[in-house]
Amino acid sequence: MKLYTSPTSPYARLVRVALVEKQLNDRVAYCFVDPWQTPAELLAVNPSCRVPTLVTDDGHALTEAGVIVLYLERRYPEPRLMPREAVEWVHTQLGRALGCIDSGVGVLTERRHGDATTALAERRGEAMQRAVIGLAEAVGSGERRDPDLGQIALGVALDWFDYRFSDEVGWRVDYPLVAQWLDALKQRPSFIQTAPPAN
Repeated sequence: MKLYTSPTSPYARLVRVALVEKQLNDRVAYCFVDPWQTPAELLAVNPSCRVPTLVTDDGHALTEAGVIVLYLERRYPEPRLMPREAVEWVHTQLGRALGCIDSGVGVLTERRHGDATTALAERRGEAMQRAVIGLAEAVGSGERRDPDLGQIALGVALDWFDYRFSDEVGWRVDYPLVAQWLDALKQRPSFIQTAPPAN
């Protein structure tokens, strides 16, 4: 398999964490690209030029983090990241985490390439704030077994908001148990190996 990825993309990090947790890291060739530069090698497999893009052993190019992690779970079922008794919970949290990241990416994109003072930018910022609080509440008390795909997605999303918006999204003060949970999750090899570069 070959994964087109970026060191700072939360979508790509979700896939990278899942690959490590599923013990597939040594079966993947990583190609780090900057999708904003429209690299030819990424365009060749994904015309929308987005990361992550996973090219399977059969040569199929899978795009979108949610699609990729669900493919990995189906194709390589052990070790399980989606316990049979928690499939709906995992799907719910995966969707919630990816939606929250979408809100944050919208805010970043507006700031980089648009007018951060528009009504749309304000709406995106408010949605981002609400979504992060929703993520923190979804984690709950922080008492968890080995992480499943839903918890991984929540952890990746919350850690990305710490990385990109630490001065704006102050969820840690209001949710100290969730902060402890995330800090413990970040000690797993999968999170250490995929941590974004320092700001």
